[in-house]
Amino acid sequence: MMKPKPVDWKPSFLSSHKIPFGAHILYKEMNHFLPNSKLRRVNVTPYEYLSENYINIFETNTEEGSKKKNYFFLNDNLQIDEESNNNLLEFVEEGNNVFMAGHYFPSYLLDTLKFETEGDYRQRDIVLKLANKNISRTKYSYTKAVENRYFTALDSATTTVLGYNVVDKEEHVNFVKIKYGSGNFFINTQPYAFTNYHMLESNHAVYVRDCLSYLSDGGKLIWDERSKAQTGEIDSPLRFIMSKPALKYAWYTAFFSILLFIIFKAKRRQRIVPIIDPLPNTSIAFAKTIGDLYYQEGEPSDIITKKITFFLEHIRSTYMLDTQNLNEEFKKRLQLKSGIAKEEINRLINYIVDLSNNSEPKENTLVTLNKLIDKFYQKTKL
Repeated sequence: MMKPKPVDWKPSFLSSHKIPFGAHILYKEMNHFLPNSKLRRVNVTPYEYLSENYINIFETNTEEGSKKKNYFFLNDNLQIDEESNNNLLEFVEEGNNVFMAGHYFPSYLLDTLKFETEGDYRQRDIVLKLANKNISRTKYSYTKAVENRYFTALDSATTTVLGYNVVDKEEHVNFVKIKYGSGNFFINTQPYAFTNYHMLESNHAVYVRDCLSYLSDGGKLIWDERSKAQTGEIDSPLRFIMSKPALKYAWYTAFFSILLFIIFKAKRRQRIVPIIDPLPNTSIAFAKTIGDLYYQEGEPSDIITKKITFFLEHIRSTYMLDTQNLNEEFKKRLQLKSGIAKEEINRLINYIVDLSNNSEPKENTLVTLNKLIDKFYQKTKL
């Protein structure tokens, strides 16, 4: 964070960029180069802009509308769609001007205006000069960020040479005016000469001023901000924050601080919820208490009577049998309805009858009765 920010050498050609290969200085100086022109920066394609402003640009009925307009393009590679090219041709044909500074131009324009370019990409010292001595006799020396790119084919019937590259005393055309209809295309193959770096270097700003002096002054000057190597639109607050180192680090600090707060402090706070034990099942304890009571009293006859009563009630409610007389007919019917063997039915019923007649049963008698009844319940799956 403490070390100096490295220089951004990326080519952008944007009017808002102050990096070496931005065009902020040129954009600000346009009002001095063409003081009577109304500068207008557009962020849409030529097709969109010219179609939307057709009446103001192509209709020349008023005094203001009769003044020539200038459309300015600056980029390394000018990629313009075919619809926009058609509109630019119509724009120039109506008597307006288009100024293009770039290394590569739309193929549609190359074919229509009949010119070709090529370049020598070796880094060498280059001298730029204008052809018209009345405008400038100065030779401008460049040692950085310019290439020996020039025209190799031109239509002499419509083209006027305006400037040259000079490398090792060899001249190549780098700046021309091509007439089209009532207007002109001004094409320069040295876009980096128009960037911030060279606008502040020696007398290079004078070269730019001299090149732009060919444009008519007094009408609209349309600055293209669309056909660029980078986009100049910051379409969200976060992107703007990330573009500024101080704001970026502040944003990161705030974000991680909030994250730590959420992790360690933002927990839900409430009173301890008491644990409520479920109500205990006291049925077993109740049965044990009753059993202990009878056992302590030493009178199993009451338990025997109750077990026989409960068993007979079960027979009545389940098998719909009369239990008043536990005779042979009753045994037969119970055996048919329960499905238990005749011998076991006889043993159980006879034992119940004997216990009913015995006034003094013993403890082992209760145990035997309980086993016989439990066995009956198990075999009937109840």
